[in-house]
Amino acid sequence: MDMSDYIGPSFIKYQDVVHASRTERIVAVQQGKFDRLDLKFASGDLLSLNRTNARILARAYGMDTDNWIGKLVELYAGETSYEHQTQQSVLVRPISPPKSPEATEQVAPAPTPPAPTAQEALNAGPAELNDEVPF
Repeated sequence: MDMSDYIGPSFIKYQDVVHASRTERIVAVQQGKFDRLDLKFASGDLLSLNRTNARILARAYGMDTDNWIGKLVELYAGETSYEHQTQQSVLVRPISPPKSPEATEQVAPAPTPPAPTAQEALNAGPAELNDEVPF
């Protein structure tokens, strides 16, 4: 019998990464508790995103969480500040390349001009550094 339905999800905690970081692939971003998002990884483990980690991922991969799916991230032990107090936290470091500016632009690419006809090519004159010898 598969016990996964009975033991509940496993959230990654500071103690899980304090001695060694770990690399995970994001497979889903889902609504968690307390107005937070949870990252679900290929390993089956979850990470509840604090604002610091959410900001890091949004800067790297964009504001649409659908773009985060499939990305590799490193989880490591660090510190964050909450209400002027430092606390130990699991932090996220993007490994997959960040989004490219070209991928996020909504502008359609310029159409490719049609190839010139034979007559237009003759009227254009000789091409520079053309190895072809006219007969």
